[in-house]
Amino acid sequence: MRARLLFSLAAAGFMAAGCGSDDEATTTEVVRKDETAGKLPRLERGYEEFVNRAAGVAFGRPPGWSAKDQGSVTELNAPDELVAAKISIDRTDDALSLDPKAFATQTAKLLPGYKKPLDPGKAKPFGHAYEGAIVEAEGVAKKSGVHQHVQVVVLERKGVAVVTGVVAANAKEDAGAEEKQALESLRTLRTRPPG
Repeated sequence: MRARLLFSLAAAGFMAAGCGSDDEATTTEVVRKDETAGKLPRLERGYEEFVNRAAGVAFGRPPGWSAKDQGSVTELNAPDELVAAKISIDRTDDALSLDPKAFATQTAKLLPGYKKPLDPGKAKPFGHAYEGAIVEAEGVAKKSGVHQHVQVVVLERKGVAVVTGVVAANAKEDAGAEEKQALESLRTLRTRPPG
């Protein structure tokens, strides 16, 4: 029997802006822009548009995946429950002033719910219409004891918003296809005015 992935992140725990670290030297002055609804790219076959109006995000939901909004956080779960993702959006100057690579690294280090703090690898660019970065780490969830492969993606729509996506996969199972689908969802994500 497959071990399910239990995935719970406190929304406050996955926003790293303003938390002290050496990476804060990469902050920049924020030039605000008016937010308009970003048009979704063409979605892969079977993907359906999902909109979290309260958060002001839209993306392609993979076939068979469940998605639900919880205010400013959106949760995605694979049908076999081996991969889960949480997406959060921050429109504050603190978030917008950080470099996405530094933001992704800080967020991974501060993620709650693991037996030991995560030790992410080096941040890499994440292909997206917005400036993006991704870091990867391994950890054991406190609550379930499941060994997880964690990927943190940070997308910055300059002067508008920063989106953080955390993808957690059961590292003991073959969940590569589902991880790929979760990352593809993040690649389709676009922001829009909330409400």
